[in-house]
Amino acid sequence: MTADSNYLERLMFDLARRMPSAGSAFRERHGYWLLRQMLPSGAFADREGEADLYYTAFGLRGLAVLGYLEGKVADRAAAWLRSQRESHASAVDLHAFLQARTLVVTAGTEDPLAGVTHGWEDRVCTYLRSVRAPDGGHGKTPNPTTGSTYHTFLALLCHQMIDRPAEDLPAVLAFLDSRRREDGGYVEVKAMRRSGANPTAAGVGLEQMLRGGLAGQAKDRTIEFLTGLSGFDGGYRANSLIPVSDLLSSFTVGWTLSRMGAGAKLDRSALKRFLESAEDQAGGFGAAAWDAGRDVEYTFYGLGLSALAHSPEA
Repeated sequence: MTADSNYLERLMFDLARRMPSAGSAFRERHGYWLLRQMLPSGAFADREGEADLYYTAFGLRGLAVLGYLEGKVADRAAAWLRSQRESHASAVDLHAFLQARTLVVTAGTEDPLAGVTHGWEDRVCTYLRSVRAPDGGHGKTPNPTTGSTYHTFLALLCHQMIDRPAEDLPAVLAFLDSRRREDGGYVEVKAMRRSGANPTAAGVGLEQMLRGGLAGQAKDRTIEFLTGLSGFDGGYRANSLIPVSDLLSSFTVGWTLSRMGAGAKLDRSALKRFLESAEDQAGGFGAAAWDAGRDVEYTFYGLGLSALAHSPEA
């Protein structure tokens, strides 16, 4: 199996390709909603209304898969990103900046890093080295005592976006193996026994980036674990103890099954029912029917899951 060297590019391309299957009215409703969420500065806000790098990356991802990230919209976002070149307090922020940068450059605007002193990729590598943990994984901030499956996934994505190989891959692979459980899933931290949807999506993503993906019985067990997280409400749950589904877990399970060649196991009718419960007909998505709020992060998950649920190729 060949390692996936362009994980995020493949994700965005695949969702954009499938998105027309959701219908033009759906795309317009959520595309215009996302455009209205963009602040005059070019950033997107969190639920408290403050400009936020993490939410900006999700807002741009949503616009990109809908085909609305172009022209002046991309220019405004790039201008704000230029003001955030040194605002990376965590690995999450760094990943958000690098992905947002990739999106606006792909849309044809000027690189937010234009004019930055040569060698900025080396500084990114130095930061990623600082968030390495003794167990071979990565943490959220410098000098972590233990690695996180999610933050290790983000760190490897950062390496891909700057086209630099991750360091000490044997240690990263050993870390990844330590997070896998007998049920076929992955956990976030070593002490956990029960696998979860999102650590498993991150673990499978790492497997695809580093080893070309799971195979044989290991792959079958992971598919079985993920399909077992289906909820009565039509979505997927964060773990087997949680009674209700959420949009984040539903998207990550749906995307992971699709990437593993098991998209046929998705119950599209049930997913559409769940999506309707999380969707605001004026635009935007919340986490589920129980979430009264709407934000650009969950809207991206809603768009992505809609592309998977409506596409016969999922």
